[in-house]
Amino acid sequence: MRLLNVFKNLSTTIFSIGGQGFFMLANMLVFYVIVQNFTPSEFGVWALFLAIISILDGIRQGLIQNPLIRLLMIHHDKEGEILGTALVLQSGFLIIASLILFLTGDFIASRLDMPDLGGLLSFSFLALFGLSVIQSLSSLALAKNKLFTYFFLNAGYCLAISAALAYLIFVPGLSFEGILLALGLTGVLFSFIGGMMPFFKFGIPNLKWVKPIVDQGKYNSATNLCSLLFQKADIFMIGYFLNPAAVGVFQLATKIIQYVELPLLAFGQTIYPRLAATQRKGNGTHLNFEYARGLFFLFVLTIPGVLAVLAFGENLIEILGNGSYEQALWILLILIPASMIKPWGRVFGLTLESVGLSQINLQMLIFSLGLNMILNLILIQLYGLIGAAIATALSTILTIIIGQLRLRKYVNIASHWGLWNTIKNEVLPSLK
Repeated sequence: MRLLNVFKNLSTTIFSIGGQGFFMLANMLVFYVIVQNFTPSEFGVWALFLAIISILDGIRQGLIQNPLIRLLMIHHDKEGEILGTALVLQSGFLIIASLILFLTGDFIASRLDMPDLGGLLSFSFLALFGLSVIQSLSSLALAKNKLFTYFFLNAGYCLAISAALAYLIFVPGLSFEGILLALGLTGVLFSFIGGMMPFFKFGIPNLKWVKPIVDQGKYNSATNLCSLLFQKADIFMIGYFLNPAAVGVFQLATKIIQYVELPLLAFGQTIYPRLAATQRKGNGTHLNFEYARGLFFLFVLTIPGVLAVLAFGENLIEILGNGSYEQALWILLILIPASMIKPWGRVFGLTLESVGLSQINLQMLIFSLGLNMILNLILIQLYGLIGAAIATALSTILTIIIGQLRLRKYVNIASHWGLWNTIKNEVLPSLK
């Protein structure tokens, strides 16, 4: 029985990390092709465009996608109505967001002194639509515990993006507009695929589900907004105070960091249900076990990437950047220590969400965002790109330390020494 449980946990982890890995691999391919074929300044403009798209997509996820999943788990018999209502809401959000970017694109570009950014923002619907389709279908697959479907969707998305990039490179010539068109067409393709899957039961929308979705989503969207603003604040401030080439250099380093932190995203999706289950049972001892277990697995899965970057970071930047991004190495070395303690931050956030303390999580994100912006404002003007890296690393580390102290005021979590004993005496023996 224990061997069967180990196999189930292993397969869950493989499909979860594999699916997330294929999604990020598709993004990595786009990133690699752009870095190889465009100048650092052009890449910097693309990075700022993606930062804006990521923020809007994060708001969409929090406002519609996340509450949708929660409602589906509670009201199984109304799945068709709920899915149909969410589809209408999501379509409306995409249209309004795209229209706003289309109308304000030139203004945003002029404020950042990047004329080419305005042209990209006029194509924002293609990016928002493509991302919303694949991410919504993936989230539904996870909610239904269809891990192989989740893996298949993201693998197919990666294959479609790879084929589109190959076509653009070898046939008409590579352009940002061509990449965005490929992303939009991929969204159309997967809309048809999702519609044909028997366990996605879209029905006629019902207005009575609008309020539950929005009521649950407003806090989630605010949390996502603060989190993404924290992640992207340095990019915007570098673009404002420095230049597009500096944005491109910083983006290269942070993109590598994202892949080091892949386990935090992928395995974190499997931690939340276990933490939520301990809250339903009201078992504090079991909560400590799941907290320690999640922390242990995230740390073990993150360390290999950290060591690889420390050992081969210079070679990796040389391969990716063709010698145009040398300063990215120093940024990488400054940011990597923060990655080593992010497992604590990830489990902290998941624990607060699982016990219904989302407002505390939001408060910490607002604090972190304010701290990050203040440090960036000061240090970028003093030390340029290196100052931005120091600001981001410091704000991350300080937020996680303060967050761990605050968590114990609301949740019965053991001390660091107690968690270590739980890992040594309970988590590790459970793996044998």
